[in-house]
Amino acid sequence: MITYCLTLLMKKKIGYKGTLLEMLDGISDYWSKPMIELISKLCKEPERSSNGRRRLEHQRIFEETLAQYEAGDIFHLEDLTYDPII
Repeated sequence: MITYCLTLLMKKKIGYKGTLLEMLDGISDYWSKPMIELISKLCKEPERSSNGRRRLEHQRIFEETLAQYEAGDIFHLEDLTYDPII
């Protein structure tokens, strides 16, 4: 409980945006190093960025599949290797 509270206070004090577990891992990695190195590591901007996970458009996929079914173009739906998401 003490570790949790101290980690939470430290996170708030330095303005860290990550999780408490990531912060606790950083503390354990930098235990014997100066505090400024830990703070620099925690506040460092990421070297690479991501646009996040690809969002699937379920409604669009359903509507396209329904239109194909209504048009009679259903032979590809029986193919087990067919993937409408790709």
